[in-house]
Order: sequence, then structure tokens, then C-alpha cells
Amino acid sequence: MRNKIYINGINSISPQNTSNNIFKSEYLVREEKVFLQIISPNYKEYIPVVKLRRMAKFMKMGLVSAQKAIQDSNVDTIDSIIVGSGHGNVGDTQKFLKAILENKERMLVPTSFVQSTHNIVAGSIALANGNKSYNMTYTNHSSAFEMSLLDALLSFEEGEIHSALVGGIDEITEENFVIRSNTNIWNKNLVVSLDLFKDSKHNGAIAGESASFFVLSDIKNHNSYAELVDVRLIYKSIDYIQKEIMNFISVNNISPDEIDLVISGFNGVDDYDKTQREILENLFPNSDIAAYKQFVGEHPTSSAFGFWMASYFLKNSFIPEEAYLKKKKNNGTVETILLFQQSYLVEKDFAMVLLRKC
Repeated sequence: MRNKIYINGINSISPQNTSNNIFKSEYLVREEKVFLQIISPNYKEYIPVVKLRRMAKFMKMGLVSAQKAIQDSNVDTIDSIIVGSGHGNVGDTQKFLKAILENKERMLVPTSFVQSTHNIVAGSIALANGNKSYNMTYTNHSSAFEMSLLDALLSFEEGEIHSALVGGIDEITEENFVIRSNTNIWNKNLVVSLDLFKDSKHNGAIAGESASFFVLSDIKNHNSYAELVDVRLIYKSIDYIQKEIMNFISVNNISPDEIDLVISGFNGVDDYDKTQREILENLFPNSDIAAYKQFVGEHPTSSAFGFWMASYFLKNSFIPEEAYLKKKKNNGTVETILLFQQSYLVEKDFAMVLLRKC
């Protein structure tokens, strides 16, 4: 029998005021934007000013979110650092490519190139904490975060670790947004993201970014948020997904009626949302259904924010009303949450995560 895995520390730096693990309606951002960017915390509290000046946003948001999650966890030792990122350090990659063009491939400063790799965040966290343990970065696009969780679960199951820092991080820059807008995947108009589901006529998703980190442990403490029950990645046609969802919860001895809340990655694009919503409402007619991309926008590891949202809810028994698409339960009791997401760009790519109140 698999030992229980607990989420003992959480943090998310996002386009909302969540960096201090506060998630209330009165703090939500309601401004009109074309794409969503993070609200930066006070980085100087965590990173020396000398280093801060040379550090890209991607590194800063990842390093600080990880540090805040570790502080939140009351866990002394981290046995493993596992990070998922679909796009990596977009900002420094752009800087280096610009330098190649502007300098005609001569006299290039290597800093942007060195920092442009996907694994720069995991490496920086290890250096900042003097951690020489297992260190891995996954770049499986929309499944990068779930793959990181799965790696951690397997390591716990094999008895190789007793704690792990797991995170998901991606950024959006103005240049990257403009380039990818040519593919018509992004919304190009000003929109209040919290009103994303009031109008189903969006032709593209609202782009965004976030960094969310979690400390997992096989020991429960007074700060534990939730139990991480299971993770599954699926690559199948939408026609088979209902069977896969039912098999996933059945293997974990959970019935559909025991799923109190389903949190899914709806993004406001009708063609993308409609089928998912029909499936989830059919399988879980008595469950509440919520979404998370109206808070952080569309990006490969946005589901890490959904994981943060689920963890927060299971401990605090509260998330803002703006999260709900369908609310049936009136007593507010939530014991089990299913986190479900389908890739926006790869329609056969699905992931599911089960969390339970501890």
C-alpha cells in the first residue's frame, strides 16, 4: 500500500495577489488586459540586490516562490527538487537571439544564453539552498507540472525520498505574445479575465504566466494543506476520456459522488471548453465545478495554479465565488477534489490529479 503524501507548503506568484497565500475576492485583479502578467512580490526580501539586477524575471519568480513554499512548509530537509516548465526562460532566450542579430554573431555576452535553459530555476533553487540532492526539470509542455508530480510520487513510493519541492513555472513576454498571436491562439482584445466565462465568443485564450511551488512530504504536520492521492497522464482521444476518468477514480477507491469539487482548465474558448464541461457534468452531476485560468491565463503549467487553488481550498474551506462555474453544494464541505486539464494545443493530451482533505 502506498504511503500517504502530504502537501505541507504552498506558494504561487501569479497575476493575482496570491504570493502570500491569500485568495479572496476583494484582492482579485479586475483590470482590462490583453494578457496577464504576475504581480511581483518584494524580491529584495529573498534575493541580494547585487544578484537581483542580473536575474531574469523567470528566475526571480521561480526562486522566490520556491523559497516561500519551503518557509511555509516547516520541513527541514528537501530530498528532491523537481520543476516543470513548458516554455522555459523565454525572456533570456529572446535577449540572446536579439544579441545574435544586433551584434552579427560577434562579441556575445553569454549570460542570457546560460540563463535561457529550462532547468535554470531548479538549479538556482539548489544553489540558493545548498541542496545537492536529486534535481530534475520536465519540459512536457502542458503536462510538465503533472510529470513533475508523478516523478515525485514514484520517488516516494520507491522509498528514495521523504520530501520534495515540486513546482510549475512559465512566463509570457510582450514579444512572445505578439509572435504567437500570429497563430490566432491568443485573445487580442482587452478583457477582464474574471469575466472570461460570461462571454463564450472568445476566439482565443487569454495568455498568462505564474510560478507555483509545493513541498510534499510523507509526514503530516500541523501545517499540512491536503493529501496528494494520485496523478495520471493520458494521451487519448476525447471519445475515451470518460472511461479513463472513471477508471482513475475507481482505482483510488473513490466513487463519482465522493468528488465534491472538480477544478478544470477551462479558458473561455467555446470550442475548447464545451466538450470538457459536458463530460465533467455528465460524470459528476452532484459535484461543484470550478476553473482556474481566469486567474492566471493560458500557459503550459497553469495547472500548477489549479493545484495551488485546490490545496488552499482543502485547508481553508474557501475559494472565491469567481472560481465557480457550477455550484450545487451549499454546506461548503469539500473533502475530495479532482483536478482535470486538457492541453489547449494538443487535444489528446490530458492530466488528472486527485487531492483529499487531510
